[in-house]
Amino acid sequence: MKRLIWSAALMPALLLGCAQTQQAADTTVAAAKAQVNPTLSTTDAGFMTTATRGGLAEVQMGQLAQRNGRSPAVKRFGERMVADHSKTNQEMLALAQQKQITPPDSMGAQHQAIYDRLAGLRGREFDRAYIQAMVEDHREDVQAFQTEAQDGTDPDVRAFAQRHLPVLQEHLRMVERMEQRGPVRGHARHHQ
Repeated sequence: MKRLIWSAALMPALLLGCAQTQQAADTTVAAAKAQVNPTLSTTDAGFMTTATRGGLAEVQMGQLAQRNGRSPAVKRFGERMVADHSKTNQEMLALAQQKQITPPDSMGAQHQAIYDRLAGLRGREFDRAYIQAMVEDHREDVQAFQTEAQDGTDPDVRAFAQRHLPVLQEHLRMVERMEQRGPVRGHARHHQ
């Protein structure tokens, strides 16, 4: 039991370490990508990498929500994530080609760790963890897109962020409402 508690306590530290390593690697790659296109700053290229990784993760986690979720609301939200983020990912791919950079083809270590944890859950337990992950992820996404929409140096990348920010804000409102309502409460009462 102590070993299990110790492992659970270390998980956030390990995830943070993975995230910091991924961010450092992404920053280095972004700096190199920015050299290819004169209008693209390191910050713009970094945003593109982060947004691509996040978009890929949202699609895969949305698919997982449709399979592992219990609540119809969670399944619907997962379906919406797949639809909306697939469209956004296609636009990002076209933008990356226009800017002559290669976007990442994976969700990255931080998102992969969350996905792996969620993949081991089912039903109400999955629903709670997925909603919590989506709230945190969409808060980060909204912040990143707001920053790029206001401060981006490349007009095309800035316009991309401005165009997709309202969708992400709507996703955040949806998932925060789900978190407040607790989409699994009704089911929980029947089974206690």
